Amino acid sequence: MKRAVARLLLFGVGCAGAWSAPPAAPPHASLKYPPLREVEIPKVEQYTLANGMRVYLLENHELPLVSGFALVRTGNLFDPPDKIGLAEITGEVMRTGGTSGMTGDQLDEYLENMAASVESRIGETSGRVSFSALGENAGEALEAFRDVLTSPAFRQDKIDLVKTQLRSAIARRNDDPAELCSREFAEQVYGRDNPYGWRLEYEHLERIERQDLVRFYERYFFPRNVMVAVYGDFSAAGMRRSLETLFSGWKVEQPQVPPFPELRSRPSPGIYLAVKPDVTQTFFALGHLGGVYRDPDYPALEVMADILGGGFRSRLVNRVRTELGYAYDVSAVWGANYGHPGLFMVSGSTKSASTIETLAVIREEIEKMRTQEVSDEELRAAKDSVLNSFVFNFDNPAKTLNRVVTQQYFGYPADFLFRYRKGVAAVGKADILRVAKHYLRPAEFTIVAVGRPEDFGRPLSELGMDVRQIDLTIKPGGKP
Repeated sequence: MKRAVARLLLFGVGCAGAWSAPPAAPPHASLKYPPLREVEIPKVEQYTLANGMRVYLLENHELPLVSGFALVRTGNLFDPPDKIGLAEITGEVMRTGGTSGMTGDQLDEYLENMAASVESRIGETSGRVSFSALGENAGEALEAFRDVLTSPAFRQDKIDLVKTQLRSAIARRNDDPAELCSREFAEQVYGRDNPYGWRLEYEHLERIERQDLVRFYERYFFPRNVMVAVYGDFSAAGMRRSLETLFSGWKVEQPQVPPFPELRSRPSPGIYLAVKPDVTQTFFALGHLGGVYRDPDYPALEVMADILGGGFRSRLVNRVRTELGYAYDVSAVWGANYGHPGLFMVSGSTKSASTIETLAVIREEIEKMRTQEVSDEELRAAKDSVLNSFVFNFDNPAKTLNRVVTQQYFGYPADFLFRYRKGVAAVGKADILRVAKHYLRPAEFTIVAVGRPEDFGRPLSELGMDVRQIDLTIKPGGKP
């Protein structure tokens, strides 16, 4: 998410004592950049089918392509606590298990022969079935898309395959130290006693049967719980007629889906150590809960995080990497989600011997953010970076359509994007100091360190927080 631009500086060294002219201004200093163009949201046709399914259409005739997706109000937050992974498996096998008319392998061949694709997945707070095709094959691709969305077959061989792949992932989940660090940080901050911090184990997979997938699908996949968006080279009027015909037979009814569970996380301050003997450096993550996009202070928080650790010019990189040479990479992000808080996280890796020093310096820099105003140049550069990145969210109509639909899915106002951009433009130095004081809470920091403590040189307890060792044992179970 964060922006980083590498700069290469070439210095010439003159002879000792020789006269040299004052250095000329770097060539890029004279460059003039036009102001960012205004983001324009193209007109999106919106209507509701007779069965209650909402439809969004956006014509674009630059290329002879048609693509689209269905957004379904479901997610792994609805997993039963004894069958974690059910939503993920359901989302995968909807496509790989084929439909009532074709096996998954037959569907693969059918789509490949016309250079089309249909995919499905279920994430934390949404399910998605997508398609893409050449304009001349859009009708056939749409039919395959419709069939995957409305009549998946959930064939047992594909369920078994996904479960085998997930068992393999469980067996390897401690192999990558960076992924291990991120996972443990998220689980400690969100808490393991709720769906936001649950962990998939072998025992959950062993309990999941085909009928569980069928019941999960039937509960959440019905027309009034689905938003369909189509983009590309078509006539909106013609596409509307096609969709009305395609989905005229899908009239399933279910009770309204309940809200996603509320996050009730409590701070878990302390240092959590994962001992990993096979690494030569320490991977770390530090922080606490972040926020949501609709928070009025989110623009200022994003700018603040960019100043703190958003790239090579950021404070953390300048101090930790450039000045002290403790780490090659370090970054900070104020994480936000549409419906529940993300994570404020400073992360990176450092030489094992400088673990304590690195974490101490990071906390010093965070404290400076909370007590001193940033400079004019820091503020200007960070706002430019955030606003430039914002524009790239809309550099093609397909991205714009996805944003429009996603915002409506989560109940955001139609002008949210413009409010956000105006909010970033209005951020001042006093705003940065205010949000840093209010939202950055060092007393609540969770710190996760993955490494070899015997190589740290000094004990982690010198950082003044309780140290707890993380149990990396993988619970036994699972079929070979």
